[in-house]
Amino acid sequence: MFVYWKTRAMIFGKQSVLNSAHSVEKYESITSSQKIEIFPYLKTNLSGNERVCLDFGCGPGRFTQDLATLIHGKAIGVDPIHELLDLAIPTTDVEYYLLKKGKIPLPNNSVDIVWCCLVLGGIPEVLLPNTINEILRVLNDDGLLVIIENTSEKLSQSYWMFRSFEFYCSLFPEVSLKKVHQYSDLGETISVMIGRKKVHPIV
Repeated sequence: MFVYWKTRAMIFGKQSVLNSAHSVEKYESITSSQKIEIFPYLKTNLSGNERVCLDFGCGPGRFTQDLATLIHGKAIGVDPIHELLDLAIPTTDVEYYLLKKGKIPLPNNSVDIVWCCLVLGGIPEVLLPNTINEILRVLNDDGLLVIIENTSEKLSQSYWMFRSFEFYCSLFPEVSLKKVHQYSDLGETISVMIGRKKVHPIV
């Protein structure tokens, strides 16, 4: 799976993170339309205390800068494909790091938001447990988890898994994920799921 995405990134660059049915010239417009569809629901669920956001599977950083601006804080993008990270532009409030061997290079309980947009569908089930553990490890108690995924009722492909909203909820027992919005992209259903991580009592 890693080889597939790395090869795709080398051939198509930043376009590789979009549905391949989208034409190259629509990269910016598709990204803008996704922000219009998703960001209002993120804003509604912010407490106002969030200062650090992790953009998990950030690719070329399509959303990372806007996430930092939205929370008036810092955003950190991580991705396993360095060809995509090479296209991302760091700024004073945005940093990018390579995800190596599935490990997020951040301390425990170090981010207030994890944003994960159309990433988990590209991860095979055998690797999902480690991915979920890493996301929950770095997310603060009461931190916000934002998952955007293709939940269309379709047969999975070799490089992309179509999974239900209920399946994604089951992956995060420590988070009460709710579907707050859904929209259509090329006739497929994209679900926006948001929830907060449970607060663990101090013992």
